[in-house]
Amino acid sequence: MQDGLVVAASTPVAPGIESLLLRSGRVSEESWREVFDEAAPYGRLSAELVERGLLGAAAVEVLTQTAVFDAIFAIAVCGISSCTAESAAPDDLAPLLPVQPGLDPDRVVRETARRLDVAAEWQRFGLNINTRPQRLPVEHSAATAPARAEILAKINGRLSTRDIAFSLGRGLYSVLTDLAILMKDGLIAIDPAPADRRRVDPAQIGTVRLDEIPIDELSLGELSPTAPAPVLPPAPRPPQGAELPRRRRMSRKRPAPPSEDA
Repeated sequence: MQDGLVVAASTPVAPGIESLLLRSGRVSEESWREVFDEAAPYGRLSAELVERGLLGAAAVEVLTQTAVFDAIFAIAVCGISSCTAESAAPDDLAPLLPVQPGLDPDRVVRETARRLDVAAEWQRFGLNINTRPQRLPVEHSAATAPARAEILAKINGRLSTRDIAFSLGRGLYSVLTDLAILMKDGLIAIDPAPADRRRVDPAQIGTVRLDEIPIDELSLGELSPTAPAPVLPPAPRPPQGAELPRRRRMSRKRPAPPSEDA
């Protein structure tokens, strides 16, 4: 947080900025390395992406807000046992791509609560971040949205919701929403876990008897016309076998920006 506003959030459970950019193919690995080396040490990553024409200013805003809301949702849905506020140290590195000017905490709390309510409804059908959906032996319609068709192509009974989100460079909540739609359309099913599978924490993540709940009751959450979910502009698919570049370790001290004479 900065000046009472939420500017960044991250968790290993949900894709972060790099995954959202690179796995989606919006920015190439080579361009990311160049921009990162040139601008990240000076806190100019957002400006550099825009100046090089890799992203528009509006896309940066949507991307950063998506990452924050998604990370906080992922943290909340996994359960929070304690929370401690710590002041930033003078030599702490700033977030790579902070939300500018920041998000009001009340707005973040309201949106997270809304998403948790919807996720609780999905959980009744066995749909959660650890779900490994199965494709049903039916052909999907040509009317299936391209984003959902990409998810459908990833479904093999082995990849979890979280795996799919990381592989496509999409937000965790967005993927859950599309899985709910695919479920309601009769294109996928949730295979209940074997009885001998070790239980997963938190306790709310488990299995249900799907035949006990009518599929028509499945909520689609944010698809209400009054609350559309922000989405990034479409991006080309990343090349097969592309790997995320490793972030280079930098000094904890920020280097001084180049002088005017340099």
